[in-house]
Formats: sequence, structure tokens, C-alpha cells
Amino acid sequence: MNQRMYIFLATLLFFCFSFFAHAQEDVKISFGKKNLLIDENLEISVVITDNDKSIVSTFPEIQGFTKADRKITHTKNQSHTITQNYTPNKEGTYRIAPFELTVNGKVYESETTTIVVTAPKDDDEDGNEVISLENIKENAFLAINIDKNTVYEGEGFRVSLAFYIAENNTMQMDFPDDLNAQVDAIAKKIKSPDCLEERITITNITEEHRTINGKKFLAYKIFEAIYFPLNSQPIKIPEVQLRMDQSRKNSDEKESISFSNKPFTVKVLSLPDHPLKDKVVAGNFNLTEQIETRKINTGKSFDYSFKISGQGNFSTVNVSSPVNDSFFDFYPPEIREVHNNDLTLREKEFRYRIVPKDSGQHTLDKYFYWVYFNTKTKTYDTLKSKLKIKVLGKAITNKESDASEDIFAGIDKLDTSVIQTNYQEVVKNISNLLIVCMIMGCLYLFSWRRRAK
Repeated sequence: MNQRMYIFLATLLFFCFSFFAHAQEDVKISFGKKNLLIDENLEISVVITDNDKSIVSTFPEIQGFTKADRKITHTKNQSHTITQNYTPNKEGTYRIAPFELTVNGKVYESETTTIVVTAPKDDDEDGNEVISLENIKENAFLAINIDKNTVYEGEGFRVSLAFYIAENNTMQMDFPDDLNAQVDAIAKKIKSPDCLEERITITNITEEHRTINGKKFLAYKIFEAIYFPLNSQPIKIPEVQLRMDQSRKNSDEKESISFSNKPFTVKVLSLPDHPLKDKVVAGNFNLTEQIETRKINTGKSFDYSFKISGQGNFSTVNVSSPVNDSFFDFYPPEIREVHNNDLTLREKEFRYRIVPKDSGQHTLDKYFYWVYFNTKTKTYDTLKSKLKIKVLGKAITNKESDASEDIFAGIDKLDTSVIQTNYQEVVKNISNLLIVCMIMGCLYLFSWRRRAK
């Protein structure tokens, strides 16, 4: 009898663990690099954990890319990674809308992603780089790089500071222990009171191979930030100093040596006259729109997304909320801002909930638009909706939907006594409870039989 009981308990525990393992299955859809060269592949991966199955539906076709090979990686801990490669067809910025994949019989949706494809750097570009080496000593120097000589008010320019050392240098150069303190002091000195600053965090200092004036160097970037001028005053980047530890190779004796950069001035232009001159953002921007559904009926709310991406001071990017009228009520938007680590890719999304109140065809450009100064065309420009929608149904004329009323009018009349039940969660909890009760019951019977003997 004892042997049968042990076999029964072992079988029961096996099914319990199998049940919990299946219940805890985790599936993620992820993208690889989002800044690609034209000769690199875009990778989309499905990562499945805590499941011995890895059945995934066909990956979607993506505009601007050609579907390439697909590979599957398995690990011992019931984890699987299915990766689909895509080859870029041409350079550009591609917005990949959410798509659905069926994984082990369940449907999962990806997030909206933007992929930037650029041309590979020409070797001659790096080989022909010319920098004045007036401050070079011991085959090393400190240099500031500024991506723009002239900017408009509010237009960002990027400043980076790097230490360069010749690859054939006979002296050993090391960063001192107080490097972080030195960099913070340098940042304070570089920042102008006439600019807003967005400092980029550098967690690891990595080396880059550079060829300057025909000579090979190793470059170590130690500081980077983006500055936005507040007025038309010239921005002066001063001379700063960096102390390094120096020693001869195969020697432990160290001495301190200082390096300095050449100062630089950025010219700032005033914006042309315009009624919104003091309110607009200067930069280069694009608009991406998304609407929840094309089947729109009066009284049925729908989501609309107004997403701005590009380069500029996104902390001041703000879209005015539309005013309620006889056709639509607008909820205040949910705002979401996304950027990568070096701030080369940025976007800000304004997601609105809209309630249509009257039927007819409507263009959304009179409700959703944003004025800015385009630094490429050097003119004021407007990003505005290009969507046209058709609303069906009877006009809503009650007080709750009157344009003069607040959008939350009538909320006090909502029936909050109705409780929404998540039946899937209820079934799951009951199943877990029954399994625990079965285990406790079996343990009780087992101990009772032992006492009876």
C-alpha cells in the first residue's frame, strides 16, 4: 500500500508542476538593433520560456524589407528563441506597425517600432578626417567635436569631448581615479547659461579606431550632450582640461599630464518673424497617425494617436487639445515619450479618446495639427492630420454629449454597482485551490494510514 501511495503522490506532484509550468509560460516579441546599416539584417525574435513547445505562426511581410532566413534556438530550461531575419531594401526610416503572431495557440501582439536604415560609412571618410593638432603632446590630444557651426534659436547642437592617443604611442596612458569628477567639472564649464542641456549618459568608455591626418589613433569619448540655445547670443565652448596618468610601457611609475582642447563658438540665428515665434520648437520632425477603427458610430468612442518623431527639444513639444464641438468630444490625451540612449531617435505620442456625436464625413486636420520651425527648409511648417473619417448613426443631442458640457458630464449617473468578472482568472484560482486541496488530502490520508498501522 505504501508503494502505491508513493507512486500516486509522485504522479500527482508531476501533474501539478506541469500545470504551474504551463500557466507561467512567458512569450515576448522583441526587435534587434533599431539603427541598421543597409548591409545589416533586421531581427525580430519570439522568446518563449517555461514551455516545451515552440509553435510560431508565419512572421509578417514588412514594407521596405525582404524576408530572409529563420532560425530557432533551444536551451535546456525549456526556453526557445525563434528569430526571423529581414534584409533592408533601401535606406530610410521605417515605422513597423503592431502585428500579431500565434504562439502555441495563443495570439500575441508586438509594439510599434521605428527602424532607421543608413548607408555604411565610407572608409575614405574616416581616412580623410582632418583635425588641427596644435595641442598634441606625447602623441595624444583632447578634442571637442560639435556637429553644427550655426544653429537657430531652440535648435539643438551636439557636443562631444574625446581623448585621442596614437596607436603606436610608446607611453602608457590611463584614466585617473577622479575621471568622473573631472568630467562633471568639464560639463559645468561647457554649459552656457543661454542654453538648455540634455546630457547623454556614458556608462562605458569604449575605444574607436580613427585615422586623422593619415595617422591612426584610438579615440575615447568621455562626454556628450545636446544644447538648445534660448536666445540669439553666440554660444562659446571654452577650453577645458583633462588630467591623465602617464607611464612608460612595462613601468609602474606614473606621472600626471594635462591636455586641453581648442575653444569653439557656435553662431545662433534668430527665428524669422511669426505670431508663434516665441512658442514654436525648432528642428526636423515627422508625423505618424494611427486610428483604432474605420467603422465609427455616434456615441462609440475610438482611439486616435498623433505621434511626432525627429530631432529637436522634445521637452517643449506639446500638442494643444482640440476643443469640443457639435461633432466630437475629446478626452485629454495620454502622453508617452520614447528615445534611445544617445537621443538620435526620439518620438512623443499623444493618444486621444474621441466620442463622435454626429454623422457625416470629417477631416481631422482642423482638430489635430502642430506648428514648428523647420530647420531644413528654414521656414515655419505644420504637421497636421491627413485622415478622413466617416461617422454613421443618429446625432446625439442629450446633455451628456452637448459640446458646451464637460466631457465627463453625466459620469455621476453611471451604474457602478455592476461588477465585471474575469472568468478566466476565477477558473485559474479555483483550479489552483483544488490542486492544493488534493495535495493536502493525500498527505493527510498518507499520515493517517501510517498512524493506523
